[in-house]
Order: sequence, then C-alpha cells, then structure tokens
Amino acid sequence: MTTLEKFQEVANIKFIQAPLHADVELGELQTADGYELYYVTQDIQNLNYENELFYYKPDFDTIMAAIDDYRHNEDTTNVVCYDIEDWFDEYDFLNYLESEMDEESFEAFINET
Repeated sequence: MTTLEKFQEVANIKFIQAPLHADVELGELQTADGYELYYVTQDIQNLNYENELFYYKPDFDTIMAAIDDYRHNEDTTNVVCYDIEDWFDEYDFLNYLESEMDEESFEAFINET
C-alpha cells in the first residue's frame, strides 16, 4: 500500500477527478494580470472570497481543517485535487499517519513500504 493510499484510508478521504461528486475542491485560479490564487471550497460556483480563497497555497493543516469543516458525516469525504503532488507532500502524509495511527501499526506500515 502506498503512502497516499494509506493516508486516504486513515483520513477517510478519497481523491477524485469528478467535481460533481466532490465534497471539497482544491484548485487554482488565474487573475487577469497573471497571478495565481488558490482555493479550498465546497462549491467553486459560490466561492467565499474571505474564507476559501488564498493568495498563497494553503499549508497541509489549513487544507485538512477545511476538509474537516466540510465533512458531512463520518463517511469518506470526496476531494477533487487535480495535482495531488503539487498540493501535498509525502512528508505531510507520513506526519499525519504517525499522529493518527498507534505506534506499532505505523511502524508496520513504514517497514512494509
């Protein structure tokens, strides 16, 4: 099992490519003068500029807090992220797994990969 797969399992997140079935969407917007803006939202059509739009790419903790805010229940949260490697670092996934798993399970996972 890859680190990404284990992260999705432990965090109850599924990265998908279809925005119609998403609970949360991570993405980038281009301004008319060439700047990039980043968003973490439930609905790109009704973007809340004060709370969902970022001048800098949000860090892992900010993204995870937003995903938790948008969770509808205890089921898996579908997250649209078109470039996972650009938004997330494997180091962040491993830190998350270490904090959420018991030490023995985490060590077994690390030795497995």
